[in-house]
Amino acid sequence: MKSAFFGRPFDALVAGGTHIAVYLVPVFEGRLAVFHVAAPEVRGRWLPWDVLEWGANPYETASALADQWCDVPLGDLALVDVMSFPINTGGWELAIVFRAQLSAAPRGDSVRTPYLFPEGTFDAIGNFQPVDLERWVTGVGSKPLSAKISGPQLLF
Repeated sequence: MKSAFFGRPFDALVAGGTHIAVYLVPVFEGRLAVFHVAAPEVRGRWLPWDVLEWGANPYETASALADQWCDVPLGDLALVDVMSFPINTGGWELAIVFRAQLSAAPRGDSVRTPYLFPEGTFDAIGNFQPVDLERWVTGVGSKPLSAKISGPQLLF
């Protein structure tokens, strides 16, 4: 079994490398918001995402994603999942997923057009399955992501 120890940071994905990505699941009035991206190299439907910068705070990165992609104030930002995916170059991605309750419909820009799914409708987006997206949007079947400490506890 190999352990997840990381070397020095790189500016781009390297074969066999590892990265930590932050994903945002935008929700407006109970509906999942995704984005049609027009850039040729990444054309398709996407959730807001970015690779976490070395030493960065995942919550701050998620908040910045909401500003960059949605351009509306947040009502709430919550950690909803952490997932692991193999990368086709032999590498590995650790995905940190946040749900963002939006106070208004997302705006978009010249290369990203927002799309709001009808309430209760979900489709696979990237590595994420419809059942995961439904759980993150509705909270049905979700358990709070909190650590429980059993046994003796140390108080400092």
